[in-house]
Parts: sequence; structure tokens; C-alpha cells
Amino acid sequence: MSEEVKKRASDSTVRFRRIRILSSVSPEGGQNVNEPLAQQRAEAITAWVNRQLTSKVGFTVKPIGVDWSLLIELVQSNNDVPNREEVLELLLDPQNLTDQERFERLSALKDGVPYRWIYDNLFPQMRYAYAECEFYVETEPGLILSPLSERFSAAGGTGVVRYTKAVTDDVKPVYVSNSDWVILAESPEGEINYVVAPNKAAEPRKATITVACYNKSYDVTIEQDGGNAGRVVSSTAVSYPAEGGNDVITYEKSAGDTTNPVVVCSASWLEGVSVTDNSIVYTVAPNTTEQERKATILVESASAQHTVEITQAGLEYTCGKPFYMSLKTNLLYDVALIPNIGAEFYLGGNFSIAGNWHYAWWKKDSKAWYWRTYGGDIALRYWLGKASRIKPLTGHHIGVYGQMITYDFELGNKGILADKWSWSVGAEYGYSLPIARRLNLDFTIGFGYHWGLFDEYLPIDGHYVWQATKRRHYFGPTKLEISLEWLIGCGNYNKDKRGRR
Repeated sequence: MSEEVKKRASDSTVRFRRIRILSSVSPEGGQNVNEPLAQQRAEAITAWVNRQLTSKVGFTVKPIGVDWSLLIELVQSNNDVPNREEVLELLLDPQNLTDQERFERLSALKDGVPYRWIYDNLFPQMRYAYAECEFYVETEPGLILSPLSERFSAAGGTGVVRYTKAVTDDVKPVYVSNSDWVILAESPEGEINYVVAPNKAAEPRKATITVACYNKSYDVTIEQDGGNAGRVVSSTAVSYPAEGGNDVITYEKSAGDTTNPVVVCSASWLEGVSVTDNSIVYTVAPNTTEQERKATILVESASAQHTVEITQAGLEYTCGKPFYMSLKTNLLYDVALIPNIGAEFYLGGNFSIAGNWHYAWWKKDSKAWYWRTYGGDIALRYWLGKASRIKPLTGHHIGVYGQMITYDFELGNKGILADKWSWSVGAEYGYSLPIARRLNLDFTIGFGYHWGLFDEYLPIDGHYVWQATKRRHYFGPTKLEISLEWLIGCGNYNKDKRGRR
């Protein structure tokens, strides 16, 4: 059945009138199960048939439930049914029995021997769903189109495709254009109206209007001549140095064209534009910035338009001997209310030296609140990788460092005080990421050894009472930086996204 429906649905000459869906179940599930099951089978086959069709068709859906008449026919035609005569007498009993009552009698007959045979051999044939399709065959084409091709001049115009349906019904054809220069218009019954836009290019072009109806599609070919248009003879993409200069666009008019093209510049730094019969003269003003800039010159006549792209380099930054340094602040210290500043100098040969200093002296004696620290560090770094070779102080770096620090921290309970220098030495790794022309973001972590003396004290009755003096020995992370760096010096700036510096 499925192959037959597919075959008929794919045949463009076949027209479905109506479809009747029937479904049945075997009786063993009970009424509460059988009725929904029959409905589900009907819905499933209805959905499948719908997927095979391309047009709307009227459906009649009839879930039969238990098809007892089919079971009677199967028993009558099969001599192998145990106790066949008793089974037929039960099934043909004229009493108005429910499905459940008839099923219970059948299953109890002869201790269930006939039932079990019928269950295995006949019940599977009762679990069905099928579609009865009523259709007719159309022997003529579904749609007659005229014309199937049309040609227009470069000026464009309007066109119409007329169609006749072989069958009188309310089915309307669906049509679409594959090009934006063939514009479909509002159309009455029997016509497809369209507009062809002017062709401003010298080359001819082709488009298609596709019309679909009755499972068939038809192509209407639309051709258009190229405009005998003027054209730009010289290059349509020109580059200039930052100094600018004067230039000429050579223009060739179309045959019989006595008017000069209209020229529109997209930027004010394209100056002094003048148009003659075969040339367009203009001036590119000097670029006083370091940024590359772009603009266009639009050359337009009655039948054509051309765009010339103008690119001008930025002013190259020149200086004497290159010099690379940075000023920076550790944002982690800033968040912790510890003002800090640092500097880094490039020494050459991929080496640099960096130093940082911090100073915080916050106190509040009435609440015994102290947040005091000052100190600094110095580091010798070696820069690695491609980024550092392109521009120093950029990319991966490793190094060694030394630190010195004093501190006094007390937040309402036990305080710690190191009024003499504590020291650290270690090794570090970091990465300096360009984020703007003159800005980097440096991420650095260091591991090493920290040592020094510190006092523990308690605020008691408005006094700071010493508790103990201890010596600190610590191995582990001793340095963590996320530093915002300002690049200073001749040539010390990052490339932009286009690769220019």
C-alpha cells in the first residue's frame, strides 16, 4: 500500500479526491486500551499519507476498534482452527454482546485451547490500518505557460507570463524569481506580471521565474542585454602614500553618449575633482594621522556605474634610536588599596629590568585598624617567542626577582608587625598582552623563598601589647601581578588589527 501511495503521489497526472483511513485492533487489550490504540494507528497512517501529498485532500478517519467481522471471515476460511464450529457459533451469536463479553466467552471456550490458537495465528491479521484512496488521472499537462522565454534591452521594462490550467479548480500556481533584478508584481488570475530593472553593466545577464502547480514546475527564462555602457579604463583600486598626490581616472564613454558622468567622492580628503570627456582628475590630501584611511569615488552615467576604491597609508612615525620602557601599576594591589607604581626598561638582547614600589599607610587608632605596608621588588627578565622579536616587552617572559617589604596588619584582633625588612627571592613567569596601541596587560606569577622577623601583638585597653617575636620561613608563591602597562619610547607601540604600526 505504501509503495502504491508513493507512486500515485509522485505522478503529476494523478489528482486525489478523498482518502478514507480505517484501523483495527485485536480484542485482548480491553476497551480502554483498544480504542486509543486504534485511534493512534489511524492518526499514524493519516500523517504518513499527508507527507506523501503535495496538495490538500479531504480525509475520513474511522477507527473500527475490534473488527469482529474480519475475525469471523478468518475462522470461516481456516479449517485448522480448533473447535471451529463452536468458535463460529459463539462469534455469530445474535445476542448484543459487548467486545469485552464476546472476548471473555471466546477465551473461556474449551479451556482456552481455541483462543490460544487464534491468538497466535489470527489476531495479528486484525491489527491493521489502511487507507482507501479515491483519485483520477489527468491526461493533459497541469499548466500551460506562454511565453517560456523573454528578452529585454538594457533599459529593462515590464513583462507578463500567461498561464492556463488544464483542470478548473481553485489551485493557484506558486512562482518565484531567482534574481533581485526580476521583480514579481501583483498579478490577476491567469497572469504573472514582473518588472526587469535596468542593466547598468556591460555584460548581458539571465534570470529564471519558476512556476509550480500540480506537482510540476516550469521555468520561464528572462534574458537582458548588457548596457553599451561607459567604463573605467584605469585601475578600480588605487593606493597612495601618506603624502597624497594628484591622479587621473581614465573613463571611456558609451557610443553616442554626449554627457559626462557624475562623480561622487565619499570623503572630504579627496579634493579638486574635475570631469572631462575621458578623464576624472582628483587630489588626495596628505594624511596627517598614523591611521590608514579608505574612501571611494563613484563614477555614474545613465547606463552604468563604477566604483574606484582609494586607500591611503597613515603617517609613519619616525624617531631616532629605538627606546623601549613602560610604566605600570599592579591592579591586584590597587584593588587591595595599596597604591603602587613600577617601571621596566629594555636592555637589548631580549633582556629587560623591572622594578616596582608600593606604599600604603592606612590606620584608625580608635578601632585599632591598621593597614600598612611599603616595599618593592626588582626583576631581571628574558623575553621569549615571536611576539618579543616583533616588538620588545611583549609576549612570554621568564626571570628572577628579589623583594623587600615591611608591614603592619591589624583588623580588630591579633596584629602582625614587621618593622624591619623582610626579604624574598625567586623565579617568575609571565605574559604581556597588547590591548591598545600604547597599552599592555602583563600577567606574572613568581615562586620563591621568603624570610624575616615579625611581632605578634594584641590591642588591649587602647594599647598594643606585644605577644611574641617569630621568624618566618616560607617557600611558595611570593609574587602575583596583573599589571596595566603604559608603553613609552621611540617605536614602542603595538600593531593595529590590520598589521600596521
